[in-house]
Amino acid sequence: MAGRPRALDLDTALPVILRLFWERGYSGQTLDQIAAALNVTKPTLCRTLGDKDAIFAAALNEYYQSYIAPAEARLEQADTLREGLSGFFDVFVARIIDEGLPPGCFMGDTASTGGFETGTIAETLQALHTGLASTMHRRIEAAIANGEFASNASPVPVLQFVLGQVSALAAISRSGPTQSQLDAVVEYMLAGLPWAATPPKR
Repeated sequence: MAGRPRALDLDTALPVILRLFWERGYSGQTLDQIAAALNVTKPTLCRTLGDKDAIFAAALNEYYQSYIAPAEARLEQADTLREGLSGFFDVFVARIIDEGLPPGCFMGDTASTGGFETGTIAETLQALHTGLASTMHRRIEAAIANGEFASNASPVPVLQFVLGQVSALAAISRSGPTQSQLDAVVEYMLAGLPWAATPPKR
């Protein structure tokens, strides 16, 4: 009599699934390969997480929680936007120089490769990007209201500039930069924002 199929522990499975897709992309990984890596059957994998698109979407959410959410927390907990952005990008730099992780940004690379204009993956990408942009936009608006930026600063261009740096760092990460090089890039970015001539009194 055969034993019961091995259950899927999401706490341990999702980091493995993320790593597989991050290294090989959507098309470079089959459900059979994922199931084998997790030592479960394909029916168990699909019963727990759904079809391949749903599993890939779960990997995107895992990436966000592991590598974007900690950066958001640094952004929101800081007293000033400059301190928050510095902490936000510290998290990104730490991920980039971590030799144990694949290069690039899993979310950004997924979005840039195309092919996900509709469906579960597209909806997940949109929700995650919208969440990050909303958090950043809210923090920028607060900085403008607090006098951290020049009085004529507009939140949307500032937001677009900062999010552009996230994409730039992801691209730079593929060239094997050092931490000092990345820190310099972040400093240039911070210096390029429309800060007020006189910092606000706290």
